[in-house]
Amino acid sequence: MATKVKAKKASKKSTNPRPRRGRATTSRISSKNQITIPTEVLREVNLKPGDQIEFMIDKEERVVLSPLADAEWKKSLRRLAGTMPGLGGAFDYKKERAEWDKKLTPTPRG
Repeated sequence: MATKVKAKKASKKSTNPRPRRGRATTSRISSKNQITIPTEVLREVNLKPGDQIEFMIDKEERVVLSPLADAEWKKSLRRLAGTMPGLGGAFDYKKERAEWDKKLTPTPRG
């Protein structure tokens, strides 16, 4: 005996299309203080699941994420960048370079 097959009901389609996942540039903090970093951002900075990151706050109170694998000198340089405007403004780099080159050039011995 043949069994009867029920017809499928037509699914209700939303009039507002949902944005595709992974295309967002913003995120929301969850009730557990978790955030989801958008995939485009992860790809841009080459972060993968399991990578450790460090949270820093810059002078303008922005949160900066940095891979933990960075060398200490890079972290220090990022913290110092822009903190001393005008430093080296009166310094003559060409003159200094010429003096160093002069010291390093061997003098002919007679």
